[in-house]
Amino acid sequence: MLTTTLTMTLPPACPGMLAPVEAMGEGKNATSTRAEDLKTIQKSLNPKFSGNASRTSKISPEQIDARLSRLSDAQLHQTASRIKSINPGGDAGGLLITVLLVAILVGIFFYVFRRI
Repeated sequence: MLTTTLTMTLPPACPGMLAPVEAMGEGKNATSTRAEDLKTIQKSLNPKFSGNASRTSKISPEQIDARLSRLSDAQLHQTASRIKSINPGGDAGGLLITVLLVAILVGIFFYVFRRI
């Protein structure tokens, strides 16, 4: 029952989905410039937003800038697009609902068998 419940909360694979407009090159993101993409990437690498991981890394901001300058425009745009598509808060709603349902079912199970 637990396995079925956990697998039912996983999002379905949709290989037949339509491609988003941005991926087709017709969206407003298709006209983004290198400067905008650099700004997006640098904002995500800002230590104030990225937490403890950036403070403990051994890469200096100058090294990051040097590595970013070696990327082509297409690679930079792809990286910026992926950063924009990340859900920073995650999605724990399905897991929380699953845990609550299992707890309720276990409670009902114990209540029923205790009465017998």
